[in-house]
Amino acid sequence: MDSADEARVIATFVVPGEPRTVEGILKQVYHDLKSGNKDADIELREISQPYIRIEAPTEEDALVLIRTARRLADSHLSGTLTDQKLVFVELPASFTTTNFRIAVQAIDAAKNARPVIEIVPGTPDATLESSSDRYKQIFSENLCTALQEASNLHASVILHVQLGYYLLQSYKPGKYTPEQFDDMVKHPRATGYLETCLGKAPYNEGLSVKAIMRLIRESGSPCVPIDNQTPTSADVTPTYIFECWHDGNRYETQVEMSRTKQGITDGHLKFELNNTTVVPKDAQVPRFEATSISLGRKLDWKIAAMPGDDKVGVSSTIKQYLSMGHTTMQGPHHDIHCYPVTSLPENHTLANKLKSVAMKSIYRFSWKGTGYVVQFTINRRWQSIREMNRKTPKDTDFNVIIYADNWERDSRVPAGKTVGKIWGSDLQGLLRDETGGIEGCASSRVQGLIETILDIRDFFDSCSQVQE
Repeated sequence: MDSADEARVIATFVVPGEPRTVEGILKQVYHDLKSGNKDADIELREISQPYIRIEAPTEEDALVLIRTARRLADSHLSGTLTDQKLVFVELPASFTTTNFRIAVQAIDAAKNARPVIEIVPGTPDATLESSSDRYKQIFSENLCTALQEASNLHASVILHVQLGYYLLQSYKPGKYTPEQFDDMVKHPRATGYLETCLGKAPYNEGLSVKAIMRLIRESGSPCVPIDNQTPTSADVTPTYIFECWHDGNRYETQVEMSRTKQGITDGHLKFELNNTTVVPKDAQVPRFEATSISLGRKLDWKIAAMPGDDKVGVSSTIKQYLSMGHTTMQGPHHDIHCYPVTSLPENHTLANKLKSVAMKSIYRFSWKGTGYVVQFTINRRWQSIREMNRKTPKDTDFNVIIYADNWERDSRVPAGKTVGKIWGSDLQGLLRDETGGIEGCASSRVQGLIETILDIRDFFDSCSQVQE
């Protein structure tokens, strides 16, 4: 390692062996390191033998990248890369004994299944082997390892938590003990996914936009305004995003109020579609994700580490087309039933190419005044531009995302240093059990993170009990 240059530190990573044998491994390690680290210059070179040259801001950063490269090389050589998808089962908090079974039956035409708790009279009243504390401990330890590895590899990772319904896709119908169900969903051949589009049959579980907004806006709600200028949660107004898809890429356009003198048309506010960004297909794939199946509750959840800097430029053709949109708001901002009504030209080639169109009303709140942000989004969807121009939304659903301001950054880290290599310190001040020092148990901080997520999950889970 050469540190003669005070501004930058240069390190070299070599895999011993025949050049032809190690070249493929080095290429994989190079691409893994390059995709997640923006602060260091990483090059794959070859003189007599291929090697990776790393130029990092500090010696500490260089050492972290070398250790990460060594771990990646060992994983590629042994074929034991860390599982990027974790599944955990949260047992019902109201049960302390095993006098219940978990029924698994199809609930829709696609034969997806949802686990349901059933009391079994006469079942031996044995104590549950796994308590809530044990679940948190196991989840915390596994999640801690996954987060550490992801943050060592990807400096720009951003954490998002989503609420939803976990649907089993491959399963054997029947009734299971807790241990049998846990084994079944964790089997290598088991498949399932978290349905995050909420409020639509057959999975609505009694949840609705009206019920959730009523709960959020209640006096004493833990969802409070993010800024100091907004008096109450009921006064929070949404921002709007127009979304469409093409070739697997997601296009997001901000819907902004017109600043021209023609900002009001026929008494209605006029909006413009500006600042389009694209999230490419590759950037939609999480670096890892962990899903929790919450038995006995309406909502499950997952935490995903998403790429933080993978948005790319948008073609001028798409920008120009979206700028042709005519958008007006026919109703007050605070009315959850009102949204910007948009129409786009149909005689343009893009009119037939842009699919899965949606107008999103996005409400953001602070959870109990902390750095956690609860994002509640109402999605009004159409299959195409032509359908949007002619009809009311074909589908309306909503989703809930939890994230935190600056999870991927730390103000204490000097400029130029890679952020994310000690991920736990980056979350300091956002976790409930953080005492203030940068030292401490990372697993404990992760458990604090999980407890906060469970609090938020339970809050939205209770929405099904709100009377319409």
